[in-house]
Amino acid sequence: MTSLAVAAGAALALSACEIVDRGDNVVNGKALFIEKCGACHALERAGTAGTVGPDLDAAFRRARADGLGAGTIAGVVEQQILHPGRRSRMPAMLVSGEDAEDVAAYVAEVAAVPGEDRGRLADVGQISNGPPGLRVFVRAGCGSCHRLADAGTNGTTAPDLDEALGGRSGAFIRESIVDPDAVIADGFSADLMPSDYDRRLSDDELDALVDYLAGQAR
Repeated sequence: MTSLAVAAGAALALSACEIVDRGDNVVNGKALFIEKCGACHALERAGTAGTVGPDLDAAFRRARADGLGAGTIAGVVEQQILHPGRRSRMPAMLVSGEDAEDVAAYVAEVAAVPGEDRGRLADVGQISNGPPGLRVFVRAGCGSCHRLADAGTNGTTAPDLDEALGGRSGAFIRESIVDPDAVIADGFSADLMPSDYDRRLSDDELDALVDYLAGQAR
């Protein structure tokens, strides 16, 4: 059982102490979730399918069915963001302060809730211009771990692509995506990056992503 599921279960006892709505910005929360969390966590309404960390829909489905309110879920998620636990592969405080509150509020609003985001939330994560590979890079949550100036991402848990891509071939980039532990960058360990992008992405999406990153390598 994941620590999130355990925390959610324990929080049932506290559900009478529902957290008061603080006016959290769920639009900002969704944007940050996709950028910072989506590469590792599945959340259907955010369009993310990470497998490294818990599937957040699955983690909260039972607790929500048992009556756990959104405010309590938000508190559980925020604590996991700030204090993920010693055995967790999740870095502490990927977001903090109001940003952490916003991410927690968004997850609490949509986790294990059927349907689609609407209004301004539906537009978050949608890139209408730029090369197709950039759209794949953003949608796949690559920026949650990697810095890439062209994409406007500042992840620090994996290699800085502005530096790491220099002079790399398309073949090397493709291998790094589908078999990320084939070559381990200096200063990083194995198993940081999900190894299932060849299944998450269609052939066209993978080709577009490789072409885009190869263009950044020049």
